[in-house]
Amino acid sequence: MKLRKLAPAIGAQVLDVDLSQPMDDALFRDIERAWHEHCVLLFRSQTLDDLQQVAFAARFGELAHTLKDYEGGRIHPALMYVTNEKKDGKYVGALPDGEMFFHSDMCYLERPLSAAMLFAIALPPEGGNTIFASMYAACDALPADLREKLEGRLAMNSYEPGYGTSNVQMRIKAPASPAAHGFAHPVIRTHAATGRKALYVNRLMTGYVAGMPREESDALLERVFDHQEQPQFQYEHRWEVGDLVIWDNRCTLHARRDFPATHLRELRRVAVKGERPV
Repeated sequence: MKLRKLAPAIGAQVLDVDLSQPMDDALFRDIERAWHEHCVLLFRSQTLDDLQQVAFAARFGELAHTLKDYEGGRIHPALMYVTNEKKDGKYVGALPDGEMFFHSDMCYLERPLSAAMLFAIALPPEGGNTIFASMYAACDALPADLREKLEGRLAMNSYEPGYGTSNVQMRIKAPASPAAHGFAHPVIRTHAATGRKALYVNRLMTGYVAGMPREESDALLERVFDHQEQPQFQYEHRWEVGDLVIWDNRCTLHARRDFPATHLRELRRVAVKGERPV
């Protein structure tokens, strides 16, 4: 199996692997090792149908069912389309438009995702890039005084139904509603497979550091967010139709660039359930 690094801190492209073909255990172990090392893997020019993508994702662990009923769930409960497509005036998938701040998927659950993968089906002529950031590299580069303040701390991650970039600052400052999902996880977590330390907070969903006065927590988190979003930790992916990207949700953040709402953007997502962060 051949690899090509995508950026110094994160990401590798896997060359000459057709994911639509049967895969033996030896090849999968090579892919899994590369995934643990590089955190984000890109497979280009793939021709995967829904259930082939589901089958590949299942090699990484127990599949995570979507929290809402989406059209993809009729085929398999782990399938979700990230798209602005509408049928009968209603979106058929999730996250239809706009920019998104850096985040870790479902970090507000007791057992967040370990892996998520997107397969590109239709793309706008410009925009909609996904930026990935290595939280291993961000953690390794923490200034000593900041690391000392974060070690052993928990932070509350929450999800408000209908969140968006227009109200994220308000939501971070306000208490979560009774309908919101929320869970406190270590600010610095230890990866279950590699044993490496990674930052596990993010600008979109982390509300506050537990046991700390709110003003102090806000100032501390703002410093962490600015640190972890530095360009040297990032890889920006410019999607092509047929791309499949899988990322390790335990040690990365990702964000989305805005794109024209007048053009179709459709990606198919399958995710893998993880362990409770420690």
